[in-house]
Amino acid sequence: MGLLDWQSTELSPLYCHARQTHIIDYDGPPVFGLERPRPPKDIEQLDANAMKHAEALYLQQSLCSLYNTLTHHQNPRLYAALEFQQTTCYLLLLLARNLLIDGEATYLSQVAELEATWDTLPGAKSSAYPFSFLGKERQEMEADVEGVARGIEAMRSIRESIIRADQYEEALDALEQMKDQVIEEFASNEQEREVWQKEWPFGT
Repeated sequence: MGLLDWQSTELSPLYCHARQTHIIDYDGPPVFGLERPRPPKDIEQLDANAMKHAEALYLQQSLCSLYNTLTHHQNPRLYAALEFQQTTCYLLLLLARNLLIDGEATYLSQVAELEATWDTLPGAKSSAYPFSFLGKERQEMEADVEGVARGIEAMRSIRESIIRADQYEEALDALEQMKDQVIEEFASNEQEREVWQKEWPFGT
């Protein structure tokens, strides 16, 4: 009797994990829909290197467009899922799904911005926007989102400071210095300083 390990198997709607096939290996500007890409109008005026880059990008985008067209004809459900990923509805679902990772600041900010496009959402044309935010609340949301971005950048800089095992002592010193910088940057009073000191995750 064999056992299957399903712990790392994700069960989720198709629109959560639909993506362009990995074999295309395209990492340029997104190519959506069925519209065919076009080369730059001034491609003949570009220098040799820029022209080579533009031609390569055009060919890669053409391949992506071909994939979209084939998917549209041969696998409509997958194509619909890919199209849904470009909507506000999907963005809100994605943010809600990552709420425990990204926090509520980004989600609330997106909900507030939803007021401007509420009438364009499916099924919302006959209903009023159901949320109300004061100007002060919107400012706090913007500040929170900015704080999240700064926090992520701070953690990234800390992570980049720890490189190899032979740099252990140097890394400890860098972490200690970074700790003071982070607390100085984000703590606005003594109580917050104490919280940062207590919750600092790097053991220094």
